[in-house]
Amino acid sequence: MSEKDHLTQNEIKTTDFWLHLIIAGLALLVLILGGILIKQQYDSKNHLTQANFNSIELSQSDGDSLQDVKELFSEEPASVTKVQKKGIVTEVALWKNVADTSQNSQVIIYFDDGHAVSKTIKGLKRDRTTKITRKDFDSLAPGMKKGDVARKIGTPNDYTFDERYYGVSNEQWTYTGLDANKKKVGVMTLSFKDGRLAGKAQNNLQ
Repeated sequence: MSEKDHLTQNEIKTTDFWLHLIIAGLALLVLILGGILIKQQYDSKNHLTQANFNSIELSQSDGDSLQDVKELFSEEPASVTKVQKKGIVTEVALWKNVADTSQNSQVIIYFDDGHAVSKTIKGLKRDRTTKITRKDFDSLAPGMKKGDVARKIGTPNDYTFDERYYGVSNEQWTYTGLDANKKKVGVMTLSFKDGRLAGKAQNNLQ
């Protein structure tokens, strides 16, 4: 074999190597893009969102029904439990895996005699630039408006809205702090009545 033929074979091998590498890279790119597309399609079909949760009407007289909420979320709840007390039938419906949230996210809704009267959403993602501290907790004074609290320390991980008492709108916010290892380092719970801070509690805030 001449030196020229030897060089030609080496060039062919080199070309084949790069060609296979390019093909493998393109195949990997197709797989990644396909996965992203599938996730986007899934998310677009997931109607279990915070926006839909916020739209649920609460009222003992004309709050949304369980069927209304099923149609809103476009899915059946993971579980429904029913209890009766003092002549009132209460159904508690649970949905899991809220769109764009943590793996442990949930929506829990209470229905009294067929009407939604309380709703909770848990596990909302929050990218906090600073950790919530005991100093932040101590700085919150009774009577503060919800908007002022949110501007001061950010929005919570969990919300609960309750209309089971006529004429009074109760709301609860829960903040969960995480360290670098994603472990809980502190929890703060705030209660609001008619839009103003009425109570607060904390556990393990530093």
